[in-house]
Amino acid sequence: MLESVTRLPEGLAPNTAIPLYLLTFANRSSHSEPMAKVADLRAQFTSTRRTRSITTAALEELESGLRTGRPGPRNRSISTRRFVRRDVRLAKTTNEGHLLSWRLTTFDDTPVDAKFLETRYGAGNGVQVDGVPRETIDLDPSPYFDDESGGLLKDLAAKGWAAQRLSNLLAAEPLNLSGSSDEERAADLFVPTGSSGAVSTGSPGAASGGRLLAIRLDGEPIHTGFLAAWLNSEQGYASRRWAIDAGSTGAHVRAVRSDPASLMRWADELIVPIPPRDVQETIAAADDRLASFQAELSTRRAHIWAFPDEADAVVGRVAGAFDESLSSWLEQLPYPIATALWAAETASSLTDKQLAYLHACEALLAFHSTVLLSACRNLAGSGAEVQAAIRRTLDEHGLGIERATLGTWIVIAEKTSSFLRHALESQDRDEIARVRQAFGDLGQSGVARLVSKRVIKKFNELSTKRNRWHGHSGFTSDEVRQRQIDELVADLLEVRQILGDVWTELTLVRAGSVDRGRDGYVQSVEVALGSKSPFRKTSLKVGDPMVSGDLYLARDGSESPLPLLHFVQLRSAPRDAQYTTYFYNRTEGSNVRLISYQFGSESELQDAVATLRDDFGELIVR
Repeated sequence: MLESVTRLPEGLAPNTAIPLYLLTFANRSSHSEPMAKVADLRAQFTSTRRTRSITTAALEELESGLRTGRPGPRNRSISTRRFVRRDVRLAKTTNEGHLLSWRLTTFDDTPVDAKFLETRYGAGNGVQVDGVPRETIDLDPSPYFDDESGGLLKDLAAKGWAAQRLSNLLAAEPLNLSGSSDEERAADLFVPTGSSGAVSTGSPGAASGGRLLAIRLDGEPIHTGFLAAWLNSEQGYASRRWAIDAGSTGAHVRAVRSDPASLMRWADELIVPIPPRDVQETIAAADDRLASFQAELSTRRAHIWAFPDEADAVVGRVAGAFDESLSSWLEQLPYPIATALWAAETASSLTDKQLAYLHACEALLAFHSTVLLSACRNLAGSGAEVQAAIRRTLDEHGLGIERATLGTWIVIAEKTSSFLRHALESQDRDEIARVRQAFGDLGQSGVARLVSKRVIKKFNELSTKRNRWHGHSGFTSDEVRQRQIDELVADLLEVRQILGDVWTELTLVRAGSVDRGRDGYVQSVEVALGSKSPFRKTSLKVGDPMVSGDLYLARDGSESPLPLLHFVQLRSAPRDAQYTTYFYNRTEGSNVRLISYQFGSESELQDAVATLRDDFGELIVR
């Protein structure tokens, strides 16, 4: 009888990228009902010269699960009945009398009954099953593991918003825009078939990103402006990407075909929120107003180049609307960054404030670079390759990890983000899964923010200003110093805009005690978020247990939380604070120097170089 099914990485077999599965069989079962172990190892591979190999650790984990029967971060036991897949055709007649039909597939022995249709399409949806569902056995274990869309559905439910599929809101089948003026006049929305590009209303000229689909909506319950605005939000982009993945063909290049059946399948995979009508109208109106403000700001930016003498007056007229201090950001930031910014926000003199803001920028860059380097180390089989590239570049610029200057952190950030960004943009689902897993199962859009070119560019600008304003200048008047502080605050606010709420999605925690549960581990943690300690305590469900006392970036349900390299540490000093953050600064003989940006006294300490030897890895010549 069937003992296990394991999804292997694509590309293991020569000259083909077809999905591979490993099946094992046993003579008898110890379970009262037919059970099988399912495992997902698609992200557990190394790659050398375009040849992939499965990692030894993954095979050892699989062997342990089969031998002991215990679940692991990437394997679990399920009833064999859950391998049942159902394929069915659904149909609906729109208010205009059009008959829409599409194919639906369910996994995990999910019946296509009235309750399922109401959950997926809402009450009174008018969707009917056309024919008898066809049941087959599908041994692909992928549906039993991570599903990014689950987080979106939970978030919408927390807001009290219903969720439906676009297929249930259509007046007619989506059309590939051919340039016909009749099509343009009839359409309510124009949606790019790629994962990028903006959704527009009224005119296709405002949208971009490859082919466009003309969408006509069936009146209630969705407001056109609200739907367009939401599809252009970060969650909307994610929903569009998932729909493309689910409704497209091809092993690597994900593209939706242009035939009606494929377009309806795409529409049926696109999740959209349905809040109360008054909420939709309020959000749509607010989005329109903000768009008009953005247009007005563009006009005013152009004005100052035509009339440079009016620049200060123009800024003064609009600055009040954006005069939001960094204080509101502090409680959303990891503790090492938040405390450095708090020191800057509370500094008394202009001299102290400017220096504290420069230190906060250094802390931000060092922490971010450490996170990216930690993720590359966490990426199966790729750490040595990235570290070798970093070391070569550091050598070329006369830099080294032995003395962690801003230039050192910039090189680390550039090289790691480039490597991770290339993998993320590869459209290889296994590669993307591997990168997400390296970041503790953070969503693809969150990882994209952390490795974006925009944030690396901003770090370079901050580094340049720090070098120009601190240690390489003469006398600085209070007026100039205040202007520099204003520039730094504006830069930091731009970083906030780029990163969004990524640090609340991937939270910095200090690991505590752990208990083994039926489906993995439950670990107590201290949430190192915001500028204050002691930290809030909670528990996380994780696949791999964390080392007690160490720092991790994690999410509830992470298969493998991201261990943070010890270039950033929390120490219990000075005596009037439970924790102080220390950043690695340099190696001095047999010791390493760690510095803090929180307090004037006790702002540095030394430790044995052996404590960071593993963290240096291939970055240092032994």
